[in-house]
Amino acid sequence: MSGQIGGMLDTLFYGFDTAVYSFFWKFQNPVTIGIADLCQHMGNTAAFILYLLVSLFLCFPKKTRKYGVAMVVAFFVSLLLVNVLLKPGTARLRPYITLKDTPFWETYHTHWVNAGAHIESSLSFPSGHTSLNFAVFTALGAVLTEVRKKRAWLLLLLIPVVVGSTRIIRCVHYPSDVLVGMIIGIAAGLTGYLVTRHFFLIKGEKA
Repeated sequence: MSGQIGGMLDTLFYGFDTAVYSFFWKFQNPVTIGIADLCQHMGNTAAFILYLLVSLFLCFPKKTRKYGVAMVVAFFVSLLLVNVLLKPGTARLRPYITLKDTPFWETYHTHWVNAGAHIESSLSFPSGHTSLNFAVFTALGAVLTEVRKKRAWLLLLLIPVVVGSTRIIRCVHYPSDVLVGMIIGIAAGLTGYLVTRHFFLIKGEKA
C-alpha cells in the first residue's frame, strides 16, 4: 500500500516536479553543485546528532534555555513526521529510479549525471534535509524575533532555503519532496516556538 502512495505522488506532482526541475537547472553549475555537495552533509546522521546535541546544550544555561527548548521540540516534531510517519508511510522512491519510465527521463538523467549521479539509500518523500534545517532554524529565528532581534530570522532561514534548493540541483529529491519538507519544517519550528513561549509564560518569564 505504501509503495502505491509513492506512485500516486509521482503522478500527482509530475507536472509540478518537472517544471520546478527545469527552472532550478538553470542554476546548475560547478559552483552550485559544489555547494550542494557541502549541504548534503547538513541532513545526514551526523547532522541530526549535532543539531540535537547543540539544542540540548542550549537548554541548560538560563539565558539560552528558550532557544534550546524550541529547537529540541522542533527537532523531534520534524523527526516524527518525516522519518517515522511519512517516509515509510508513502515509500516514495528517488527520482533517479521512478523517472526512468517517463518522457522526462533523458532530460533528468543528463542533469543528474552532471551533478554527480548521486545515489542515496533512504526514501524520497519528504526531504529530511530540508525539514530538519527549516525546523531548527525556524524555531531559533522565531525566538530571536520574540526577543526583538527581528531581522535575525531572515539570515537564519537562508540556510534551509539553500539546503532545500541544492537538494533539487543535486537531483536526489523531487521538488515536491523539498516543498513538503519545507512546510513540515516550518510547522515543526513554529510548534517548538509556541510550546516554548507557553512554557516560559507559565513560569512567569518572557520568551
